[in-house]
Amino acid sequence: MHLGVDFDNTIVCYDALFHKVAREKNLIPADVPVNKSDVRNYLRRTGNEDAWTEMQGYVYGARMAEATPYPGVLEFFQACRTAGIRVSIISHKTRHPFLGEKYDLHAAATSWLEQQGFFDPERLGLPRSNVFFEITKEAKLERIAERGCTHFIDDLPEFLAEAAFPASALRILFDSNNLYAEETRSVRAQTWDEIGELFAADLRTPTESFALREKVLPLVQARGPTGELLLQPLPGGANNRVYRVRSEGADHVLKVYFQNPNDPRDRFRAERAFYEHLWRHNIRRTPEPCGWDEQNRFGLFSFVAGRKLRPEEVNEDTVAQALEFILEANQSKTAVPPDSIPIASEACFSVAEHLALVGRRVARLQQIGTQTEVDAQAAAFVREELSPAWERIRATIAAEAGSTLDQILPQTGRCLSPSDFGFHNALLAADGRLRFFDFEYAGWDDPAKLVCDFFCQPQIPVPASHWEHFVGRLDTAWGLPGALAQRARLLLPAYRIKWCCIVLNDFVRTDHARREYALGAGASTDRKRAQVERARALLAQSL
Repeated sequence: MHLGVDFDNTIVCYDALFHKVAREKNLIPADVPVNKSDVRNYLRRTGNEDAWTEMQGYVYGARMAEATPYPGVLEFFQACRTAGIRVSIISHKTRHPFLGEKYDLHAAATSWLEQQGFFDPERLGLPRSNVFFEITKEAKLERIAERGCTHFIDDLPEFLAEAAFPASALRILFDSNNLYAEETRSVRAQTWDEIGELFAADLRTPTESFALREKVLPLVQARGPTGELLLQPLPGGANNRVYRVRSEGADHVLKVYFQNPNDPRDRFRAERAFYEHLWRHNIRRTPEPCGWDEQNRFGLFSFVAGRKLRPEEVNEDTVAQALEFILEANQSKTAVPPDSIPIASEACFSVAEHLALVGRRVARLQQIGTQTEVDAQAAAFVREELSPAWERIRATIAAEAGSTLDQILPQTGRCLSPSDFGFHNALLAADGRLRFFDFEYAGWDDPAKLVCDFFCQPQIPVPASHWEHFVGRLDTAWGLPGALAQRARLLLPAYRIKWCCIVLNDFVRTDHARREYALGAGASTDRKRAQVERARALLAQSL
Protein backbone atom coordinates (compact mmCIF):
# COMPACT_ATOMS: atom_id res chain seq x y z
CA MET A 1 0.00 0.00 0.00
CA HIS A 2 1.21 3.50 -0.85
CA LEU A 3 -1.00 6.33 0.36
CA GLY A 4 -0.84 9.72 -1.38
CA VAL A 5 -2.15 12.82 0.39
CA ASP A 6 -2.81 16.34 -0.87
CA PHE A 7 -1.50 19.23 1.26
CA ASP A 8 -3.61 22.41 1.20
CA ASN A 9 -7.12 22.00 2.69
CA THR A 10 -6.45 18.30 3.25
CA ILE A 11 -3.60 18.21 5.75
CA VAL A 12 -3.65 21.93 6.51
CA CYS A 13 -6.81 23.68 7.72
CA TYR A 14 -6.97 27.34 6.72
CA ASP A 15 -10.55 28.13 7.78
CA ALA A 16 -9.80 30.23 10.87
CA LEU A 17 -6.71 31.83 9.34
CA PHE A 18 -8.42 33.06 6.15
CA HIS A 19 -11.29 34.49 8.20
CA LYS A 20 -8.85 36.20 10.55
CA VAL A 21 -6.79 37.76 7.73
CA ALA A 22 -9.90 38.87 5.81
CA ARG A 23 -11.20 40.62 8.94
CA GLU A 24 -7.80 42.26 9.52
CA LYS A 25 -7.97 43.66 5.99
CA ASN A 26 -11.64 44.72 6.42
CA LEU A 27 -12.64 42.56 3.47
CA ILE A 28 -15.55 40.73 5.14
CA PRO A 29 -18.12 41.46 7.86
CA ALA A 30 -17.92 39.55 11.14
CA ASP A 31 -20.97 37.42 10.36
CA VAL A 32 -19.31 35.57 7.47
CA PRO A 33 -18.90 31.96 8.69
CA VAL A 34 -15.41 30.95 9.82
CA ASN A 35 -14.32 28.79 6.92
CA LYS A 36 -12.27 29.34 3.82
CA SER A 37 -15.06 28.55 1.35
CA ASP A 38 -17.42 31.16 2.78
CA VAL A 39 -14.70 33.82 2.83
CA ARG A 40 -13.86 33.07 -0.81
CA ASN A 41 -17.50 33.07 -1.88
CA TYR A 42 -18.19 36.38 -0.15
CA LEU A 43 -15.23 38.10 -1.83
CA ARG A 44 -16.18 36.76 -5.25
CA ARG A 45 -19.80 37.76 -4.76
CA THR A 46 -18.76 41.31 -3.86
CA GLY A 47 -16.39 41.68 -6.83
CA ASN A 48 -13.17 41.21 -4.85
CA GLU A 49 -11.70 38.30 -6.82
CA ASP A 50 -8.25 39.96 -7.01
CA ALA A 51 -8.27 40.57 -3.25
CA TRP A 52 -9.02 36.89 -2.75
CA THR A 53 -6.17 35.80 -5.04
CA GLU A 54 -3.68 38.13 -3.36
CA MET A 55 -4.80 37.04 0.10
CA GLN A 56 -4.17 33.40 -0.84
CA GLY A 57 -0.54 34.17 -1.60
CA TYR A 58 -0.21 36.13 1.65
CA VAL A 59 -1.72 33.34 3.77
CA TYR A 60 0.21 30.53 2.04
CA GLY A 61 3.41 32.58 2.34
CA ALA A 62 3.85 35.14 5.13
CA ARG A 63 1.17 33.72 7.45
CA MET A 64 1.65 30.02 6.76
CA ALA A 65 3.08 29.30 10.22
CA GLU A 66 -0.29 30.26 11.78
CA ALA A 67 -2.22 27.56 9.91
CA THR A 68 -3.21 24.46 11.83
CA PRO A 69 -3.36 20.76 10.89
CA TYR A 70 -6.83 19.26 10.72
CA PRO A 71 -7.76 17.43 13.92
CA GLY A 72 -6.56 13.85 13.75
CA VAL A 73 -4.19 14.25 10.80
CA LEU A 74 -0.98 14.04 12.86
CA GLU A 75 -2.29 10.98 14.69
CA PHE A 76 -3.15 9.35 11.35
CA PHE A 77 0.35 9.91 9.95
CA GLN A 78 1.82 8.51 13.17
CA ALA A 79 -0.42 5.43 12.91
CA CYS A 80 0.70 4.93 9.29
CA ARG A 81 4.32 5.08 10.38
CA THR A 82 3.72 2.52 13.15
CA ALA A 83 1.93 0.19 10.71
CA GLY A 84 4.64 0.54 8.06
CA ILE A 85 2.35 2.16 5.47
CA ARG A 86 4.19 4.29 2.91
CA VAL A 87 2.86 7.85 2.62
CA SER A 88 3.69 10.60 0.13
CA ILE A 89 2.47 14.19 0.24
CA ILE A 90 1.78 15.33 -3.31
CA SER A 91 0.41 18.84 -3.86
CA HIS A 92 -0.27 21.20 -6.75
CA LYS A 93 1.32 24.43 -5.55
CA THR A 94 2.89 27.21 -7.60
CA ARG A 95 6.29 28.44 -6.48
CA HIS A 96 5.09 32.08 -6.11
CA PRO A 97 1.66 33.76 -5.76
CA PHE A 98 -0.11 35.05 -8.89
CA LEU A 99 -0.63 38.47 -7.27
CA GLY A 100 1.17 40.40 -4.54
CA GLU A 101 4.56 39.80 -2.98
CA LYS A 102 6.57 36.88 -4.40
CA TYR A 103 6.68 34.60 -1.36
CA ASP A 104 8.30 31.20 -1.82
CA LEU A 105 5.22 29.05 -1.22
CA HIS A 106 7.14 25.77 -1.46
CA ALA A 107 9.57 26.88 1.24
CA ALA A 108 6.72 28.09 3.47
CA ALA A 109 4.88 24.77 3.15
CA THR A 110 8.06 22.76 3.84
CA SER A 111 8.77 24.91 6.89
CA TRP A 112 5.22 24.29 8.16
CA LEU A 113 5.66 20.53 7.80
CA GLU A 114 8.92 20.76 9.72
CA GLN A 115 7.28 22.87 12.43
CA GLN A 116 4.52 20.28 12.87
CA GLY A 117 7.00 17.42 13.31
CA PHE A 118 6.46 15.62 10.00
CA PHE A 119 10.19 15.19 9.40
CA ASP A 120 11.18 14.64 13.04
CA PRO A 121 12.31 10.99 13.45
CA GLU A 122 11.01 11.12 17.04
CA ARG A 123 7.54 12.19 15.89
CA LEU A 124 6.08 11.43 12.44
CA GLY A 125 9.35 10.53 10.71
CA LEU A 126 8.17 11.27 7.14
CA PRO A 127 11.14 11.28 4.73
CA ARG A 128 11.62 14.66 3.06
CA SER A 129 11.97 12.78 -0.22
CA ASN A 130 8.28 11.78 0.11
CA VAL A 131 7.04 15.38 -0.21
CA PHE A 132 6.32 16.85 -3.65
CA PHE A 133 5.03 20.31 -4.52
CA GLU A 134 4.23 20.30 -8.22
CA ILE A 135 3.90 23.47 -10.32
CA THR A 136 1.01 22.16 -12.44
CA LYS A 137 -1.99 19.91 -11.97
CA GLU A 138 -0.67 17.68 -14.78
CA ALA A 139 2.62 17.24 -12.92
CA LYS A 140 0.72 16.31 -9.77
CA LEU A 141 -1.18 13.61 -11.66
CA GLU A 142 2.05 12.28 -13.14
CA ARG A 143 3.69 12.22 -9.71
CA ILE A 144 0.81 10.19 -8.22
CA ALA A 145 1.28 7.64 -10.99
CA GLU A 146 5.08 7.67 -10.74
CA ARG A 147 4.97 7.08 -6.98
CA GLY A 148 2.61 4.13 -7.47
CA CYS A 149 -0.02 5.46 -5.06
CA THR A 150 -2.69 2.86 -4.36
CA HIS A 151 -4.93 5.43 -2.60
CA PHE A 152 -5.09 9.21 -2.84
CA ILE A 153 -6.78 11.72 -0.51
CA ASP A 154 -7.70 15.15 -1.91
CA ASP A 155 -10.20 17.90 -1.13
CA LEU A 156 -11.24 18.61 -4.74
CA PRO A 157 -13.70 16.22 -6.41
CA GLU A 158 -12.90 17.66 -9.84
CA PHE A 159 -9.22 16.74 -9.41
CA LEU A 160 -10.07 13.19 -8.37
CA ALA A 161 -12.34 12.93 -11.44
CA GLU A 162 -9.60 13.96 -13.89
CA ALA A 163 -9.36 11.63 -16.89
CA ALA A 164 -5.61 11.30 -16.29
CA PHE A 165 -6.02 10.29 -12.65
CA PRO A 166 -4.37 6.85 -12.23
CA ALA A 167 -7.14 4.28 -12.65
CA SER A 168 -5.63 1.86 -10.13
CA ALA A 169 -5.61 4.38 -7.25
CA LEU A 170 -8.63 4.54 -4.98
CA ARG A 171 -9.94 8.11 -4.77
CA ILE A 172 -10.83 9.46 -1.31
CA LEU A 173 -12.49 12.87 -1.08
CA PHE A 174 -11.76 14.85 2.09
CA ASP A 175 -14.86 17.03 2.47
CA SER A 176 -14.37 18.78 5.81
CA ASN A 177 -17.14 21.35 5.28
CA ASN A 178 -19.63 18.89 3.78
CA LEU A 179 -19.70 20.72 0.43
CA TYR A 180 -20.03 17.62 -1.72
CA ALA A 181 -22.61 15.44 0.02
CA GLU A 182 -23.92 14.21 -3.35
CA GLU A 183 -20.49 13.21 -4.65
CA THR A 184 -20.46 9.52 -5.55
CA ARG A 185 -17.37 9.20 -7.74
CA SER A 186 -15.05 8.92 -4.72
CA VAL A 187 -15.10 7.50 -1.22
CA ARG A 188 -15.97 10.53 0.93
CA ALA A 189 -14.84 11.39 4.46
CA GLN A 190 -15.43 14.56 6.48
CA THR A 191 -12.81 14.08 9.19
CA TRP A 192 -9.46 12.44 9.67
CA ASP A 193 -11.04 10.18 12.26
CA GLU A 194 -13.28 8.87 9.47
CA ILE A 195 -10.24 8.36 7.25
CA GLY A 196 -8.60 6.48 10.12
CA GLU A 197 -11.66 4.20 10.23
CA LEU A 198 -11.39 3.60 6.49
CA PHE A 199 -7.85 2.33 6.98
CA ALA A 200 -8.46 0.70 10.37
CA ALA A 201 -7.72 -2.82 9.13
CA ASP A 202 -4.41 -1.72 7.60
CA LEU A 203 -3.40 0.32 10.63
CA ARG A 204 -4.05 -2.59 13.02
CA THR A 205 -2.76 -5.57 11.04
CA PRO A 206 -1.26 -4.34 7.76
CA THR A 207 0.14 -7.70 6.63
CA GLU A 208 -3.11 -9.51 7.31
CA SER A 209 -5.12 -6.74 5.63
CA PHE A 210 -2.95 -6.85 2.51
CA ALA A 211 -3.35 -10.62 2.25
CA LEU A 212 -7.12 -10.30 2.71
CA ARG A 213 -7.38 -7.70 -0.07
CA GLU A 214 -5.46 -9.96 -2.43
CA LYS A 215 -7.78 -12.86 -1.69
CA VAL A 216 -11.04 -10.94 -2.05
CA LEU A 217 -10.02 -9.05 -5.20
CA PRO A 218 -11.14 -11.82 -7.63
CA LEU A 219 -14.62 -11.85 -6.05
CA VAL A 220 -15.00 -8.10 -6.50
CA GLN A 221 -13.52 -8.09 -10.00
CA ALA A 222 -16.05 -10.72 -11.05
CA ARG A 223 -18.71 -8.05 -10.50
CA GLY A 224 -17.01 -5.54 -12.79
CA PRO A 225 -13.84 -3.48 -13.25
CA THR A 226 -12.25 -2.22 -10.06
CA GLY A 227 -9.05 -0.58 -8.92
CA GLU A 228 -7.51 -0.74 -5.46
CA LEU A 229 -9.72 -1.97 -2.64
CA LEU A 230 -10.11 -0.48 0.79
CA LEU A 231 -11.29 -2.76 3.63
CA GLN A 232 -13.13 -1.03 6.44
CA PRO A 233 -13.97 -3.23 9.47
CA LEU A 234 -17.65 -3.04 10.36
CA PRO A 235 -18.80 -3.20 13.98
CA GLY A 236 -21.47 -5.50 15.35
CA GLY A 237 -20.44 -8.96 14.19
CA ALA A 238 -19.85 -11.21 17.21
CA ASN A 239 -19.23 -14.46 15.29
CA ASN A 240 -17.32 -13.51 12.13
CA ARG A 241 -15.22 -10.69 10.72
CA VAL A 242 -17.11 -8.28 8.51
CA TYR A 243 -15.68 -5.56 6.26
CA ARG A 244 -17.03 -2.88 3.99
CA VAL A 245 -15.15 -3.27 0.71
CA ARG A 246 -14.82 0.12 -0.95
CA SER A 247 -13.66 0.52 -4.52
CA GLU A 248 -14.19 2.65 -7.61
CA GLY A 249 -17.26 0.56 -8.37
CA ALA A 250 -20.09 -0.36 -6.03
CA ASP A 251 -19.39 -0.93 -2.35
CA HIS A 252 -19.71 -4.45 -1.00
CA VAL A 253 -19.68 -6.24 2.33
CA LEU A 254 -17.21 -9.07 2.90
CA LYS A 255 -17.94 -11.71 5.50
CA VAL A 256 -15.08 -13.93 6.67
CA TYR A 257 -16.61 -16.93 8.41
CA PHE A 258 -15.32 -18.24 11.70
CA GLN A 259 -14.34 -21.91 11.91
CA ASN A 260 -13.11 -23.90 14.88
CA PRO A 261 -12.37 -27.66 15.08
CA ASN A 262 -14.40 -27.79 18.30
CA ASP A 263 -17.46 -26.28 16.59
CA PRO A 264 -18.76 -28.53 13.77
CA ARG A 265 -21.34 -26.03 12.45
CA ASP A 266 -20.63 -24.96 8.87
CA ARG A 267 -21.76 -21.33 8.90
CA PHE A 268 -20.47 -20.70 5.38
CA ARG A 269 -22.43 -23.57 3.81
CA ALA A 270 -25.63 -22.78 5.74
CA GLU A 271 -25.65 -19.11 4.79
CA ARG A 272 -24.79 -19.78 1.16
CA ALA A 273 -27.58 -22.35 0.78
CA PHE A 274 -30.18 -20.06 2.34
CA TYR A 275 -29.18 -16.99 0.29
CA GLU A 276 -29.20 -19.02 -2.93
CA HIS A 277 -32.66 -20.36 -2.09
CA LEU A 278 -33.98 -16.84 -1.50
CA TRP A 279 -32.55 -15.32 -4.65
CA ARG A 280 -33.49 -18.33 -6.78
CA HIS A 281 -37.10 -17.68 -5.78
CA ASN A 282 -36.88 -13.91 -6.36
CA ILE A 283 -37.01 -12.97 -2.67
CA ARG A 284 -35.31 -9.59 -2.40
CA ARG A 285 -35.57 -8.63 1.25
CA THR A 286 -31.84 -9.24 1.80
CA PRO A 287 -28.53 -7.88 0.50
CA GLU A 288 -27.64 -9.43 -2.83
CA PRO A 289 -25.17 -12.34 -2.57
CA CYS A 290 -22.43 -11.30 -5.01
CA GLY A 291 -19.91 -14.10 -4.71
CA TRP A 292 -18.67 -17.02 -2.64
CA ASP A 293 -15.15 -18.33 -2.04
CA GLU A 294 -15.35 -21.76 -0.42
CA GLN A 295 -11.59 -22.15 0.01
CA ASN A 296 -11.20 -18.91 1.98
CA ARG A 297 -14.72 -19.05 3.46
CA PHE A 298 -15.69 -15.63 2.07
CA GLY A 299 -19.13 -14.32 1.28
CA LEU A 300 -19.43 -11.09 -0.73
CA PHE A 301 -22.68 -9.12 -0.55
CA SER A 302 -24.05 -5.85 -1.86
CA PHE A 303 -23.67 -2.97 0.58
CA VAL A 304 -27.00 -1.81 2.00
CA ALA A 305 -27.09 1.84 3.06
CA GLY A 306 -29.27 1.73 6.14
CA ARG A 307 -29.38 1.70 9.90
CA LYS A 308 -30.46 -0.55 12.73
CA LEU A 309 -33.98 -0.17 14.04
CA ARG A 310 -34.53 1.58 17.34
CA PRO A 311 -36.60 -0.45 19.85
CA GLU A 312 -39.49 2.01 19.61
CA GLU A 313 -39.65 1.39 15.85
CA VAL A 314 -40.70 -2.23 16.32
CA ASN A 315 -44.33 -1.73 15.32
CA GLU A 316 -47.03 -3.24 13.14
CA ASP A 317 -45.23 -2.30 9.92
CA THR A 318 -41.79 -3.65 10.84
CA VAL A 319 -43.24 -6.84 12.36
CA ALA A 320 -45.34 -7.27 9.18
CA GLN A 321 -42.18 -7.01 7.05
CA ALA A 322 -40.48 -9.68 9.15
CA LEU A 323 -43.55 -11.89 8.84
CA GLU A 324 -43.72 -11.46 5.06
CA PHE A 325 -40.06 -12.39 4.77
CA ILE A 326 -40.68 -15.68 6.60
CA LEU A 327 -43.77 -16.43 4.51
CA GLU A 328 -41.94 -15.68 1.23
CA ALA A 329 -38.97 -17.84 2.23
CA ASN A 330 -41.34 -20.75 2.79
CA GLN A 331 -43.70 -20.18 -0.13
CA SER A 332 -41.97 -22.83 -2.24
CA LYS A 333 -40.70 -25.04 0.58
CA THR A 334 -42.61 -28.11 -0.62
CA ALA A 335 -40.64 -27.97 -3.88
CA VAL A 336 -37.27 -27.68 -2.10
CA PRO A 337 -35.41 -31.01 -1.82
CA PRO A 338 -34.83 -31.44 1.92
CA ASP A 339 -31.13 -32.22 1.42
CA SER A 340 -30.45 -29.06 -0.66
CA ILE A 341 -30.65 -26.94 2.47
CA PRO A 342 -29.11 -28.24 5.70
CA ILE A 343 -30.86 -28.78 8.99
CA ALA A 344 -30.70 -25.52 10.94
CA SER A 345 -28.13 -25.15 13.68
CA GLU A 346 -29.56 -26.63 16.87
CA ALA A 347 -32.74 -27.67 15.04
CA CYS A 348 -35.31 -29.46 17.21
CA PHE A 349 -38.22 -31.58 15.99
CA SER A 350 -39.74 -32.78 19.29
CA VAL A 351 -40.49 -31.18 22.64
CA ALA A 352 -37.91 -33.49 24.21
CA GLU A 353 -35.24 -32.21 21.78
CA HIS A 354 -36.10 -28.59 22.66
CA LEU A 355 -35.68 -29.34 26.35
CA ALA A 356 -32.44 -31.20 25.71
CA LEU A 357 -31.11 -28.26 23.69
CA VAL A 358 -31.69 -25.77 26.50
CA GLY A 359 -30.46 -28.30 29.06
CA ARG A 360 -27.14 -28.65 27.21
CA ARG A 361 -26.70 -24.88 27.20
CA VAL A 362 -27.32 -24.66 30.93
CA ALA A 363 -24.97 -27.60 31.57
CA ARG A 364 -22.17 -25.93 29.57
CA LEU A 365 -22.48 -22.86 31.73
CA GLN A 366 -22.25 -24.96 34.87
CA GLN A 367 -18.62 -25.66 33.83
CA ILE A 368 -17.58 -21.99 34.04
CA GLY A 369 -14.31 -21.67 35.90
CA THR A 370 -13.56 -19.13 38.61
CA GLN A 371 -10.10 -17.97 37.55
CA THR A 372 -11.15 -14.32 37.40
CA GLU A 373 -13.58 -12.21 39.38
CA VAL A 374 -16.01 -11.88 36.48
CA ASP A 375 -15.90 -15.65 35.84
CA ALA A 376 -16.72 -16.25 39.49
CA GLN A 377 -19.69 -13.87 39.28
CA ALA A 378 -21.03 -15.68 36.22
CA ALA A 379 -20.57 -19.11 37.83
CA ALA A 380 -22.46 -17.99 40.95
CA PHE A 381 -25.33 -16.60 38.85
CA VAL A 382 -25.65 -19.87 36.91
CA ARG A 383 -25.46 -22.02 40.05
CA GLU A 384 -27.77 -20.00 42.29
CA GLU A 385 -30.31 -18.47 39.90
CA LEU A 386 -30.29 -19.77 36.32
CA SER A 387 -30.04 -23.53 36.96
CA PRO A 388 -32.84 -23.68 39.58
CA ALA A 389 -35.14 -21.63 37.32
CA TRP A 390 -34.44 -23.97 34.42
CA GLU A 391 -35.21 -27.10 36.43
CA ARG A 392 -38.64 -25.73 37.38
CA ILE A 393 -39.44 -24.72 33.78
CA ARG A 394 -38.21 -28.01 32.30
CA ALA A 395 -40.38 -30.07 34.66
CA THR A 396 -43.46 -27.97 33.88
CA ILE A 397 -43.07 -28.26 30.10
CA ALA A 398 -42.42 -31.99 30.23
CA ALA A 399 -45.53 -32.53 32.33
CA GLU A 400 -47.70 -30.44 29.97
CA ALA A 401 -46.35 -32.24 26.89
CA GLY A 402 -47.23 -35.62 28.38
CA SER A 403 -47.37 -38.40 25.79
CA THR A 404 -46.37 -36.01 22.95
CA LEU A 405 -42.96 -35.29 24.55
CA ASP A 406 -41.01 -37.46 22.06
CA GLN A 407 -43.31 -37.04 19.08
CA ILE A 408 -41.26 -36.05 15.98
CA LEU A 409 -42.46 -33.18 13.83
CA PRO A 410 -42.92 -34.46 10.24
CA GLN A 411 -41.22 -32.79 7.26
CA THR A 412 -44.53 -31.17 6.26
CA GLY A 413 -44.67 -29.40 9.60
CA ARG A 414 -41.15 -27.98 9.38
CA CYS A 415 -40.11 -24.61 7.99
CA LEU A 416 -37.12 -22.98 6.33
CA SER A 417 -35.86 -20.82 9.16
CA PRO A 418 -33.30 -17.99 8.95
CA SER A 419 -32.43 -18.88 12.58
CA ASP A 420 -31.23 -16.18 14.98
CA PHE A 421 -34.01 -14.21 13.30
CA GLY A 422 -34.90 -10.78 14.61
CA PHE A 423 -34.51 -7.07 14.11
CA HIS A 424 -30.94 -7.22 15.42
CA ASN A 425 -30.13 -8.76 12.02
CA ALA A 426 -31.94 -6.19 9.89
CA LEU A 427 -31.25 -2.77 8.40
CA LEU A 428 -33.81 -0.08 7.67
CA ALA A 429 -33.08 1.36 4.21
CA ALA A 430 -34.00 4.84 3.01
CA ASP A 431 -37.09 3.47 1.23
CA GLY A 432 -38.52 2.29 4.56
CA ARG A 433 -37.98 -1.37 3.73
CA LEU A 434 -36.08 -3.73 5.99
CA ARG A 435 -33.23 -5.84 4.65
CA PHE A 436 -32.58 -9.01 6.65
CA PHE A 437 -29.16 -10.68 6.87
CA ASP A 438 -27.04 -13.18 8.83
CA PHE A 439 -28.31 -16.64 7.96
CA GLU A 440 -25.30 -18.68 9.04
CA TYR A 441 -27.45 -20.92 11.27
CA ALA A 442 -30.31 -21.21 8.73
CA GLY A 443 -32.03 -24.38 7.58
CA TRP A 444 -34.95 -26.71 8.28
CA ASP A 445 -36.38 -26.28 11.76
CA ASP A 446 -39.45 -26.31 13.98
CA PRO A 447 -41.63 -23.20 13.32
CA ALA A 448 -42.19 -22.94 17.08
CA LYS A 449 -38.46 -22.43 17.62
CA LEU A 450 -38.41 -19.68 15.00
CA VAL A 451 -41.30 -17.91 16.75
CA CYS A 452 -39.82 -18.26 20.24
CA ASP A 453 -36.41 -16.99 19.14
CA PHE A 454 -38.02 -14.03 17.35
CA PHE A 455 -39.84 -12.93 20.51
CA CYS A 456 -37.04 -13.75 22.98
CA GLN A 457 -34.07 -12.16 21.16
CA PRO A 458 -32.99 -9.37 23.58
CA GLN A 459 -31.09 -6.87 21.43
CA ILE A 460 -34.14 -5.29 19.78
CA PRO A 461 -37.09 -6.89 21.60
CA VAL A 462 -40.40 -7.63 19.92
CA PRO A 463 -43.30 -6.68 22.24
CA ALA A 464 -45.59 -9.54 23.26
CA SER A 465 -48.53 -7.54 21.88
CA HIS A 466 -47.53 -8.77 18.39
CA TRP A 467 -47.54 -12.46 19.37
CA GLU A 468 -51.15 -13.37 18.49
CA HIS A 469 -51.07 -11.79 15.02
CA PHE A 470 -47.60 -13.12 14.14
CA VAL A 471 -48.28 -16.69 15.22
CA GLY A 472 -51.82 -16.63 13.84
CA ARG A 473 -50.64 -15.65 10.37
CA LEU A 474 -48.10 -18.49 10.30
CA ASP A 475 -50.68 -20.95 11.64
CA THR A 476 -53.09 -20.06 8.84
CA ALA A 477 -50.53 -19.83 6.02
CA TRP A 478 -48.97 -23.19 6.84
CA GLY A 479 -52.22 -25.03 7.51
CA LEU A 480 -51.55 -25.56 11.21
CA PRO A 481 -54.75 -24.24 12.78
CA GLY A 482 -53.85 -23.58 16.38
CA ALA A 483 -51.11 -26.21 16.52
CA LEU A 484 -48.20 -23.81 16.07
CA ALA A 485 -49.62 -21.35 18.58
CA GLN A 486 -50.04 -24.10 21.18
CA ARG A 487 -46.55 -25.54 20.62
CA ALA A 488 -44.85 -22.12 20.65
CA ARG A 489 -46.63 -21.06 23.83
CA LEU A 490 -45.56 -24.30 25.53
CA LEU A 491 -41.90 -23.80 24.59
CA LEU A 492 -41.64 -20.05 25.18
CA PRO A 493 -40.40 -20.27 28.82
CA ALA A 494 -37.63 -22.66 27.75
CA TYR A 495 -36.46 -20.26 25.07
CA ARG A 496 -36.34 -17.41 27.53
CA ILE A 497 -33.84 -19.51 29.49
CA LYS A 498 -31.99 -20.34 26.27
CA TRP A 499 -31.45 -16.65 25.55
CA CYS A 500 -30.12 -16.08 29.05
CA CYS A 501 -27.59 -18.78 28.21
CA ILE A 502 -26.73 -17.23 24.83
CA VAL A 503 -25.97 -13.91 26.51
CA LEU A 504 -23.39 -15.80 28.61
CA ASN A 505 -21.71 -17.45 25.60
CA ASP A 506 -18.52 -15.46 26.27
CA PHE A 507 -17.87 -17.78 29.21
CA VAL A 508 -17.98 -20.92 27.03
CA ARG A 509 -14.61 -21.85 25.54
CA THR A 510 -15.69 -22.35 21.91
CA ASP A 511 -17.96 -19.32 21.88
CA HIS A 512 -15.35 -17.19 23.62
CA ALA A 513 -12.87 -18.06 20.86
CA ARG A 514 -15.44 -16.99 18.26
CA ARG A 515 -16.01 -13.67 20.04
CA GLU A 516 -12.28 -12.99 20.16
CA TYR A 517 -12.00 -13.84 16.45
CA ALA A 518 -14.71 -11.29 15.63
CA LEU A 519 -14.08 -8.58 18.22
CA GLY A 520 -10.47 -8.95 19.31
CA ALA A 521 -9.21 -10.09 22.67
CA GLY A 522 -9.13 -6.58 24.16
CA ALA A 523 -12.91 -6.34 24.51
CA SER A 524 -13.21 -9.56 26.52
CA THR A 525 -13.36 -8.60 30.23
CA ASP A 526 -15.60 -5.55 29.93
CA ARG A 527 -17.95 -7.42 27.63
CA LYS A 528 -18.13 -10.39 30.00
CA ARG A 529 -19.07 -8.16 32.92
CA ALA A 530 -21.83 -6.51 30.89
CA GLN A 531 -23.16 -9.87 29.71
CA VAL A 532 -23.62 -11.14 33.26
CA GLU A 533 -25.80 -8.13 34.05
CA ARG A 534 -27.80 -8.60 30.85
CA ALA A 535 -28.43 -12.27 31.66
CA ARG A 536 -29.57 -11.41 35.17
CA ALA A 537 -32.02 -8.83 33.79
CA LEU A 538 -33.37 -11.29 31.20
CA LEU A 539 -33.91 -13.99 33.80
CA ALA A 540 -35.81 -11.55 36.02
CA GLN A 541 -38.12 -10.72 33.10
CA SER A 542 -38.81 -14.39 32.35
CA LEU A 543 -39.84 -15.44 35.88
